[in-house]
Amino acid sequence: MQIQEACGLLKKELLGNGYEYGFCLHGTTYKPDMTKGFDKEFLDRLLTEYRIQDPKETMQAKVGTCNDVVVLMRSMLDEHGVPSKIWLLHDKQNGKFHTVLTFFLENKTVYLELTPQSGRPWYGQELIFDSERSFLDAYTQDNCEAIDVTDAVFIGKAPAFLLSRMA
Repeated sequence: MQIQEACGLLKKELLGNGYEYGFCLHGTTYKPDMTKGFDKEFLDRLLTEYRIQDPKETMQAKVGTCNDVVVLMRSMLDEHGVPSKIWLLHDKQNGKFHTVLTFFLENKTVYLELTPQSGRPWYGQELIFDSERSFLDAYTQDNCEAIDVTDAVFIGKAPAFLLSRMA
């Protein structure tokens, strides 16, 4: 598999199917309601009740958080034998977190942002780095850190790798 083929596979699923930001829990879908500004009720539920979804559930509901999207992307790449890692990006200055996935093809490290409602200017565009080190160098500037959480992400569990750092 080549980089463009892998990116095409992921984009076809996540861009082509209208995924929305939110999560499913016990058969109920929760999405933030921003019509009255910040949705505190959604955030409270996200911080206390949310569990990382099975990729099949994410695909069926077309709803997920950044955690769910990277787990879905990883499962799709695993089916093709493409190695990948899950990273927690922590912007310490602004107290923000984001979970992303990198994968490795053609001796390159690829980051493809496909999280629903992403405000990033590179949404849907692959960012190709010469190495994992160059990816890390790009994302660990200006009081930010990138933490490999690949082995700490468990389907059906709360995202402890994230929640433990938010305290």
